[in-house]
Amino acid sequence: MEVGGRRCDDPRAMAGSDLTRVGLCAECRWSRRVVSGKGSVFWMCERSKVDPRFRKYPALPVLACAGFEEGAGVGGEIDDLR
Repeated sequence: MEVGGRRCDDPRAMAGSDLTRVGLCAECRWSRRVVSGKGSVFWMCERSKVDPRFRKYPALPVLACAGFEEGAGVGGEIDDLR
């Protein structure tokens, strides 16, 4: 199924543990990796702040996304959720 944007349902096209576990969010400029104080890791979609079609914390792995834009994440990494 393709919603738009980029589709990646072939595991051979993805390399590295984040790409396999996380999917497109690992390469999207709108994503931010969030690490809680207890060490849990979440991926936040910054696009959710301006567009209600996108979930703040999407179910992983994300294999197709209309909002995907390749590039470094907008916010980098957050070390704590507090």
